[in-house]
Amino acid sequence: MKFKSQKPLSLLLAAITVLAAIPPASAAPYEQGQRIQFTGMVSDKQGQPLANVQVVLEVTRTYFSMRHLRREQVDTRKVRGTTNERGEYSLEWPWDSYFNHFELAVGVPVRKARTEELQELERLDVTKRAVAGAPVVSAIVVQNAGFVVHLREFLASVRTDDQRRVYDEMGRPDKVETVQYPSWAEVSWWYFETGRVYRFRDGHLEQVVPFDPVKGSR
Repeated sequence: MKFKSQKPLSLLLAAITVLAAIPPASAAPYEQGQRIQFTGMVSDKQGQPLANVQVVLEVTRTYFSMRHLRREQVDTRKVRGTTNERGEYSLEWPWDSYFNHFELAVGVPVRKARTEELQELERLDVTKRAVAGAPVVSAIVVQNAGFVVHLREFLASVRTDDQRRVYDEMGRPDKVETVQYPSWAEVSWWYFETGRVYRFRDGHLEQVVPFDPVKGSR
């Protein structure tokens, strides 16, 4: 006598267990439309505040998909803000019981080609804090704060019309090389995926050298 596999039943029981473990959004002590404050400070690993970085609150609806047997997220909403000189941020979200997952992302805008994208540096799940009560206070530590320093140093070095034109067209280079001669300086901007290096002499474009593109270098 053959017995049917118990695997589908086991998967169903596991799914029910996961669903039962997810607290309903209605359990939060808020009224529909009530404005909830998300606040805190962004710092580096040494505890130094990071000023003028973006903080994005991402709110989604999560559920367990019986079709794919995994948790999925839909209907993302975003609220953006910027830290002040003390690294502090403050965002507000009008409570909607439909949404049940909350994350904070920290990043800086980076120009790539002719578009500007947010380079994410850190992400923090604050769902439990959000449903526990307001205000939702979260300290966010950015592990790779050196990226911000290097980016700002590069942007401060873009001073001439030639440099600004190349930056607007190509975005942030993958690598910057500087050679100091007795009476002038040569700066090279490398774009590996595009296969170009722009050479500037005292800020003025002298040469564009093509080479075989290097894919996946970013």
